[in-house]
Amino acid sequence: MKRKLVFCAAMVAVLAACLFEAQAANYNLTVQANTRTQPWNRFYEMGVATDHQYTLVTSYWNRSIGNSLKVAHNEAGFKYWRGHAVLDADVGLVTAASATTLTLNWTKFDSVYNTGLAAGMRPVVEISCTPPALASDPNSINTGANYNNVSPNKSAPSKYGWGQWVALMDSIVAHCEKKWGVDEVRNNWYFEVWNEPDWWYAGFPGPYLTLYDYTVQGLKQADPQVRVGGPACEGTNTSHIGTLLDHCYNGTNAATGTKGTKIDFVTYHWYADNVNVNPAISGTVLNANNSAAAHKMVVNLLKSYPLFTGQIFEDEMGPSYNPVVQRDMQQNASWLAKSIHLLNEGGAGYPPPVMFAYWTLSDIYEENMIKTSNLSFQEGNYGMLCRGTASYPNSWDIEKPVFQAYRLLHKLGDFELSSSGGITSDGVNLVATCNSDNNAIQILIYSHFASQSQNSGPTDNITLTVNNIPWTGSAKVETFLSDTTHSNTYTAWVSQGKPGAPSNAQWDVIRQASYLAHYDSVATTPLTGSTFTKSNLQLHYYGVMLVVLSNPSVSIKTIQDDGVKSAASIALHAEISGNKMLLTFPGSGQFNVHLYSTIGRTIFKTSTNGSGSISLAKVPAGAYMLECSGSGQKLVKAVFIGK
Repeated sequence: MKRKLVFCAAMVAVLAACLFEAQAANYNLTVQANTRTQPWNRFYEMGVATDHQYTLVTSYWNRSIGNSLKVAHNEAGFKYWRGHAVLDADVGLVTAASATTLTLNWTKFDSVYNTGLAAGMRPVVEISCTPPALASDPNSINTGANYNNVSPNKSAPSKYGWGQWVALMDSIVAHCEKKWGVDEVRNNWYFEVWNEPDWWYAGFPGPYLTLYDYTVQGLKQADPQVRVGGPACEGTNTSHIGTLLDHCYNGTNAATGTKGTKIDFVTYHWYADNVNVNPAISGTVLNANNSAAAHKMVVNLLKSYPLFTGQIFEDEMGPSYNPVVQRDMQQNASWLAKSIHLLNEGGAGYPPPVMFAYWTLSDIYEENMIKTSNLSFQEGNYGMLCRGTASYPNSWDIEKPVFQAYRLLHKLGDFELSSSGGITSDGVNLVATCNSDNNAIQILIYSHFASQSQNSGPTDNITLTVNNIPWTGSAKVETFLSDTTHSNTYTAWVSQGKPGAPSNAQWDVIRQASYLAHYDSVATTPLTGSTFTKSNLQLHYYGVMLVVLSNPSVSIKTIQDDGVKSAASIALHAEISGNKMLLTFPGSGQFNVHLYSTIGRTIFKTSTNGSGSISLAKVPAGAYMLECSGSGQKLVKAVFIGK
């Protein structure tokens, strides 16, 4: 997490002084249900940030985030979690060290990962911070973090030379593969070297590059195939990605003395108010355009490194790097919806990041502001789920409006549909999807403004028209809403007078406000031919609405928590056999084949009639996207090519 903080009370004062109202508008939104534009990418469900790893077990607040992870997985579909400092003193993996021995205790380490895995999620194993027993400088402390009442060490873990650090990395992978399975760890886990090393580590770039080399050497020593990456740089320092790649491809490996170091994925952090030297990217709280612009900048940077064909993780992000009050409010929900929509519209040249991880899942975090108060509900917190009080379970993990946006996004379908009438500037926009079997259509409508000081009170009037619906007769219509008066725990808390320690009865009211609300009654409505129209939809500024149309004669299968396979990836069969890719298409005729990297760089384009094989003799090993179009359909599938 970025270290810069501003006390949120000042932000509240600015907010109160700057409120203004724009003119409410009328919108005519139209969806063409028979026109699929692209598969809907659920990159936003890949992962979530959770601050300190040991909060999975316990915390300063006398609660863990174990239940938070279950809520995140079950209700929003999150698949991975990423947390800091698994090597910190409170986890206690390294209990003693000397020049020749390491004494390790796996009890708490295992409890961290067992908790996350039991919630249905997998880890990004962030290798940080320095175990005290290996710290080269015991006084090199990261005072921006306060984990279990102790700030972690950030010096080089080389008190007895780098050999013991390499041995520790080897032991971690060997232990994880023995406990949770070789295939599971090798194929599904990610090992990330440190966090924001320009201030979380004692020196960048030189010292960090040395750390990276020795860390990767130890991880590879146990299993050469585990996935490794970094540098988890702050938004204003995305050039650090280039520094790491230059080293990995052209530099001398400090651990081996040879050229090059393994790197499978790159990571960066970006918040809406980050400011970069790129003049196209402005840094203001709740600037939804900033995420798409920043990601495009990173993709353009990576196009300068043709050897890199790995994945991009934006594994920390949010509406601000500060704990501003807007994080608790409805503005955050519309910011998230718009950011994700814009990132999904980058095209083949700018596919979204593989992971877009919100900082942070829960108000149970121990990085900053831990001791400003013991309040169980306090505005200006980082989390999407309320901290609550340890003595009253009904107060735990109550969802803020931004989490409601994740719930609505989780209900979207497999393919994006053509739509019109929305605007990408301030105001109302929409994204529409359909299920692969064409028996359900989902329309996400959001109202967002770049200014965090816009009043949430006004409403726009919306007429929604869905044409060319692929079934006849009638449609079941269900409309969900999160805005200033619906599905909003912050509004409920404010109405109680902002109690710092709500009573049990007050918590019950706040809990009631966290339930995902309907805009109106669920109804089965006759269609006019193949068209559905809904008029006079009222959407507050910063509101997020989801309209779901479904065929009442068909039982609709809902999105599964582990639903990583889209209809496209099931219909398109691509098998790697030696130096060939064997393709089987769901239909006859000519197909255009496009293989491109996960950062949008074209590897090759060709065409084939029906099923066939494509030579991969000159394609480097790595992760790619395969796009095949023909017979009136476009299918996209992620593929991994090994050698």
